[in-house]
Amino acid sequence: MQSLIYKVFTRKYSLSLQADALELLSTVIAQNELSTVDATKWLELLADTWTKREAGPLVEAGPLKDLVAAVSAGTSSVSSRGADSASDVFTVISAFDVPPLWYDPSTKTFTHPFTKAEILSSAEAKASLFRQRYDLIKQRVLRNENFTPVMFSDHNRFRTLSTIDSLQGREGERFLLLGMLAQLEEGKLFLEDRAGSIELDVTNVGKRAHGLFTESSFVLVDGCVEDGVFRVDEIGLPPPETRDVTRNAFPNTNLFGGSPSLRTEVQLREIEVATDNGMVILSDVWLDQPSTMRALRVLFDGFSHSAPPIAFIFIGDFSSRPFVAGSGDTTQYRDNMTALGQLISEFPDISRSSHFVFVPGANDPWGSGALPKPRIAEYFTKRLESRLSHVTFTTNPCRIKYCAHEIVVFREDLLKRIRRNCVLEPEEGTDVAKHLVRTIIDQGHLCPLPQRIRPVYWAYDHAMRVYPVPDVLVLADRFDAYSVNYEKCHCVNPGEFSSGEFSFFMYYPVSRTSQYSKIPKS
Repeated sequence: MQSLIYKVFTRKYSLSLQADALELLSTVIAQNELSTVDATKWLELLADTWTKREAGPLVEAGPLKDLVAAVSAGTSSVSSRGADSASDVFTVISAFDVPPLWYDPSTKTFTHPFTKAEILSSAEAKASLFRQRYDLIKQRVLRNENFTPVMFSDHNRFRTLSTIDSLQGREGERFLLLGMLAQLEEGKLFLEDRAGSIELDVTNVGKRAHGLFTESSFVLVDGCVEDGVFRVDEIGLPPPETRDVTRNAFPNTNLFGGSPSLRTEVQLREIEVATDNGMVILSDVWLDQPSTMRALRVLFDGFSHSAPPIAFIFIGDFSSRPFVAGSGDTTQYRDNMTALGQLISEFPDISRSSHFVFVPGANDPWGSGALPKPRIAEYFTKRLESRLSHVTFTTNPCRIKYCAHEIVVFREDLLKRIRRNCVLEPEEGTDVAKHLVRTIIDQGHLCPLPQRIRPVYWAYDHAMRVYPVPDVLVLADRFDAYSVNYEKCHCVNPGEFSSGEFSFFMYYPVSRTSQYSKIPKS
């Protein structure tokens, strides 16, 4: 039986067992007279739960004994606890609380680059920002099946990445390069990697993959060098990677953030099934418009006649015009938030049971214009927060962990910004929303634009990552509402609530589907 324990813990989950921990598992299996099949399932549940709790690669007897007791309790504790009774069921993670982990290509692990991330960070953070994006994408590309030949296979079927410095004196040969698009000279497009840069000629690109190509985005280009210029025949975005592949590559690394759940995977799944009431996602909810308040009353009244939703995710802007500090907007904005709290409190079941998450937009106070944007100041929200049982005002972007679900929420007019700054025209006749979703996930970043176009705090660039790929990606944009599935990620844009048709999305975690809805105008 010890060989089975080693097979599950060490070979499959890369965990090292101390001798007393191995003896503990053997004793429990023998006492319960578990068959090989049952023992395997039980051991896999233990190892999977240990990994998700990020307890480390070394399994000691003390913590393992507590885990065995928790897992042995099975799912019986789920029914005895309410789905909302523990903070590990629904957690909102601020962008400033995302673990500051950067990939180190020399050790092939994630490390902490700073003792403490700060908004006013050092020049080192700025210099490392794009190098870190490059390293993270490159390790992902090299793990792709098209770049990883296996023993006894035809190596000619696989591609090899070259660096720019290796092109010298090799004109006419074909190369595949990975690098960042940049305009180092006016009117000229270059490709940069860690080794150098080279001018690109994209006038004769014959094949272009789906996606939107902007400065500061990372691409794969195939072609050859002529007269010191790289003539591009094909260009495309780096291949994506599913969350399962990423998790297997870094099994004991928490890149998403938040504390590990105290419940097992089975218990969390049972909670999802038992409370699949959906999440309501709304964007551009202008509280200074009477029509918006009337529509919200209709919305809450409709949900009051059924089981309350898991959560209401309110995404800014929460005002129809930009906030001006030191003007009458300060009092008006606070009163608008107070009025929303009063409205929600008229529906007791919703105000007590549902979670409320508020993500600021560009017109909301405060912020310097760089990302991530801080939460709305407590001065404006204190009265609203006092009326609700579960409410969180958070940053833009933010992350939400619900049971086994990972959700990323970002408010930005992203499609317009990226489309305006494209260096290559996208293919005609294709769905631009699908182009956007593919670009964000393939780049592994929420805002793959130059710093001069959309600045990001250097030391918090890691909070803008989309890696691993989340279960749900909310890209709130003033573009037509859409829902797109890509690489096992469900991406939605709820559209504008107040200036449109009072539209919103309902997302259902169990089926991993969403439903577009709108409130009829009276």
